[in-house]
Amino acid sequence: MTELRKHFTVAEANTFFILLAVLFLTVGGYVQSRELISGFLITEYGIMLLPVLLYTIIKKKEVVSIFRLKRLPLNAIMKIMGLAALLLPIIAVANLLTIFIIELFGTSIVSPIPTATSFTEFILLFFVIAVSAGICEEFFFRGPILSAYESEVGRKWGAIFSGLLFGIFHFNPQNLLGPIILGVVFSYLVQVTGSIFAGVVAHITNNGIAVTMGYLTSNVGQSELSALQENQLIFDSPGVILGVMGFYLIVGLVCFSGIKRLLKSINRQFVDEPIWDQSPLNLEYKHYLPIGLSVVIYFLIIYLAYFS
Repeated sequence: MTELRKHFTVAEANTFFILLAVLFLTVGGYVQSRELISGFLITEYGIMLLPVLLYTIIKKKEVVSIFRLKRLPLNAIMKIMGLAALLLPIIAVANLLTIFIIELFGTSIVSPIPTATSFTEFILLFFVIAVSAGICEEFFFRGPILSAYESEVGRKWGAIFSGLLFGIFHFNPQNLLGPIILGVVFSYLVQVTGSIFAGVVAHITNNGIAVTMGYLTSNVGQSELSALQENQLIFDSPGVILGVMGFYLIVGLVCFSGIKRLLKSINRQFVDEPIWDQSPLNLEYKHYLPIGLSVVIYFLIIYLAYFS
């Protein structure tokens, strides 16, 4: 019993997920609506990271084991960054597919990330959107969530559940499939390397590229307003969405071979055999409870945003 208390159970992880989801949608939404940057920092550090760390320490759980605090060699960091970059076209296809489906029944809502117009703003946004999100979100989803689920349903299904909950937690129907895929990949990298910093590096790289592209775009003569209008025009046309999705699909197929090579190289560096077994999935109500509750919230969001 003492050993079990040193790690998160699925019940504890799910309780945190539900509580943090409520705080994210209420308190987080409120503070971000008042001031985006400070609100985002409050959401990430105050809602996402601090409660989990405090609970872990107060309950005297195995911090190093739960959060897999293991250093990564530099060559592994470079491989993970390359892998995250090559995943971007595939993530774009996944998100565009979701937007296309929404356009068939309603109207998508453009919600671009903030764009920096100066180098100082770029550094600030990079820290807030890439570094802060990469640290805080990974320490929750690849910490308690991943370790709790993989201890009960195995590594493969643990990674899948961690990815599902990560994608769901964004509570944005237009940004669902992409984060789910990223969440599964991040979980796999953490499991293979035995280090949460694999997920942090991949997460920072993914978000950082988006922030950097926005900054570069804004400095070649395209204003944030014109970019928003262009995105709205694209999203209002299912035909154009399919065309853009086809382009990213071709690029993604080209990148896929590089993704496979990098994954094989990372595997050879850290493990001698596959870490995912083929054991069947045996679920109890506690395993799908947060997903079920989140689906209800999603239907409510979709109804209010697209049909009310």
